[in-house]
Amino acid sequence: MLAWPDWQARGVEAAATPAPADPVVATINSEPVSAGEYRLIMERKTAEVFSFMKQHRDLDDHPGYWRENTGPDGPLAKLRELVRAELVRIKVYQGLAKEKGLVKETSFAGFQAEFERENARRGAAKSAGQVIYGPAQYRMGTYYYILLGDLAYKLKQALAKELESKISDSEIEKYYEANKASFGDKSLEDMRKGILTLLSTRAAEKELEALCVSAKVTMNEPLLRPLVPRLD
Repeated sequence: MLAWPDWQARGVEAAATPAPADPVVATINSEPVSAGEYRLIMERKTAEVFSFMKQHRDLDDHPGYWRENTGPDGPLAKLRELVRAELVRIKVYQGLAKEKGLVKETSFAGFQAEFERENARRGAAKSAGQVIYGPAQYRMGTYYYILLGDLAYKLKQALAKELESKISDSEIEKYYEANKASFGDKSLEDMRKGILTLLSTRAAEKELEALCVSAKVTMNEPLLRPLVPRLD
C-alpha cells in the first residue's frame, strides 16, 4: 500500500491528494480494472508466456526476461497482449452479467472482500470441526477464477435462453439431418429440445465473442508500465 507522505513532519502543507493504493489502470467498456486485478491476471498468464517463448523462440527465463527492451515480440509484450485479451473477456462478461441482474458487484475491491469472507468462513468451520469441501484456505487467483467460471456459466445459460426464440425450426432440422447418424434411432422430435439448447448456446458464445471484439478498451500506459512479473 502506498504510504501517505509525512507532510506534518516536514512542516509543509500537502499540495496534492496521494495516489490510491490500488489505482485504476484500465477501463473496458464501463468496467474498471485496478492494478491489483491486473497483477492477478498477469500472474495467471505468466506460465503461458514462458511456454510460448520456449516453443516459438527457444527462449528460456533469464535476468532481464521481463524488461521493456525485449521489444514488441518479447516476453513482456506477449504477456501484456494475453492479459489484455483475458481482461476484455472478463470485463465484458461481468458487465453483461450486471446488466442482466445476475450479479450486483463486479469491482476487484468487492471480490477481495468476498475472498476474505470466504476464507474466514472456512477457517471458522475448520476450527469448529466442520466438514470443509475444497481447500481449508483458497488462494486469491484460484477463488477469482472459481467465481468467474460460475458467472460465465450463468451468463451463457441466461443468454442462450434469450436466444432460443431466434433459432428456427429449419436450423434445428438441418442440424438433425447433418448429425443423424450419431442420434441412433432417436427422432427429430426426441432430439429437438437438445438441439435447440445446443444451437442457442453456440449463438450465445458467438455473441459474447462479438462483444469482446467490439469492447472499448482504454489502457493507462504510465500506470501499467511498472506492472511486471519481477524486476531484475
